Amino acid sequence: MNQTLKVTKLLKLDDITGKKVLDEAARILIGHDMSCTPPQIAKEIYQTLSDLTGLADPVLDAKIVATQEALKIDTTFVKTMKEAIKLSIIGNVIDFGAQNQFDLQEMIKQQFHQDFAIDDFDLFEEELSKAKELVIIGDNVGEHIFDKLMIEMIKKHYDLAVYYFVRGKPIINDITVDEADILKPFATIIDTGVETPGYDITLSNETAQAIFERADIILSKGMGNFESLYGSVERPIYFLFVVKCNVVAEAIGQDVKSMIFKRG
Repeated sequence: MNQTLKVTKLLKLDDITGKKVLDEAARILIGHDMSCTPPQIAKEIYQTLSDLTGLADPVLDAKIVATQEALKIDTTFVKTMKEAIKLSIIGNVIDFGAQNQFDLQEMIKQQFHQDFAIDDFDLFEEELSKAKELVIIGDNVGEHIFDKLMIEMIKKHYDLAVYYFVRGKPIINDITVDEADILKPFATIIDTGVETPGYDITLSNETAQAIFERADIILSKGMGNFESLYGSVERPIYFLFVVKCNVVAEAIGQDVKSMIFKRG
């Protein structure tokens, strides 16, 4: 409900339209139980928002601003692959749909020299040395600028194919094919067909599913992908994100703002 209210303010909707959007969000929430994931519910709410406003991409302006802010960051201080991954994880704070909002510049200052709260990097590096195919499941627009640096750094040290998964249509501020253009020199962009703000494998197209199943390593960026995938698939996945809400904090036993690099 809070996220829906944020969008009505972002779009400067009049009171009557804003109330319609909030009423529909409440109706959608009533129709779900606690077994539904936040990304599944968000898909329905954002579709309703699009229907009521006539906007296919309601938070487009926020995505443009996020990309501009990310491009302003001087990344010359990043020297190693682990540092590039850490910056990519910190970039996960660019999240219009999060319960808590954090300042990107401040988070870099505070967190870059901190350790991962859960750190499976050594295991990842060991697997990477044998891998031929790597999938990165993208999350938010703006964050993808730091994913680009991470991919460049990985490919600098390892000879492997990289696939970058994006959403099938605009949903919150998640990355789609349109925003992923900057990554094309370094990775093959895969439109998964997924319309939830998290990679729901049951909604994925055959191409993405086949790559997901056969790839040697999966890197899942962000909390939406974590919420959609954790405990729902049999294959191992590396989850990379900043903890941004108390529910996920409790689920993995870490504090809000912690940096997670977890093999699950």
